[in-house]
Amino acid sequence: MTNNTNLNYYFSPRQRLDTLFMVHSSISIIVGIIGFIYPSSMGLIFLTENEREFFLGRAIYRPTCALILAQGIIIWKSRSINDGQIKRAFVQAFFICFFLSTISLINEHTSNSGVVSGKFVGTIQIIFMIILTAGYAWFTFFQPPSVFQGLAMRRTAP
Repeated sequence: MTNNTNLNYYFSPRQRLDTLFMVHSSISIIVGIIGFIYPSSMGLIFLTENEREFFLGRAIYRPTCALILAQGIIIWKSRSINDGQIKRAFVQAFFICFFLSTISLINEHTSNSGVVSGKFVGTIQIIFMIILTAGYAWFTFFQPPSVFQGLAMRRTAP
C-alpha cells in the first residue's frame, strides 16, 4: 500500500513534471559522467572501424557528454524554479531537442551505414529518446500553464 501511495504522489497531476525532470536529469547526469570519464563506452552506440575513427569519436563524445551532464544539472536545478514560463520554455525546448534527435537516430539506424549500433544498447537509446520526446510532447501540447507554476513552492511546503 505504501509503494502505491508513493507512486501515486510522483504521478499526481501536480508532480508529473517534477518527476519527468527528476528522471531525465538523473539519467543525464549519470550518462554525462560515465561518457566523459569513459568515452569508449559510447562505442556501445556508435561503431568505429579503425583507430582514427575511435580517436575522432572520443574527441566528439567527451564534449557531448559534458553537455549532457550540464543539461542534467540544469534540469535538476530547474526543479526549484517557481516561474512557470521558464519551466514551460525548458519543456518546449527539450521537446524539440528530443524530437529532432529521435528522428536523427532512427534515420541513422535505418540507413544501415554502419555508424550507429543496432545492438541492444543502441535500440534502448532510441526507445529512451522516444519516451523523452513523448513525455515532453505531452507537457508541451496537452498540459495547461497552471501545471508549470509553483512546483518548488508545493514541494517545500509542510
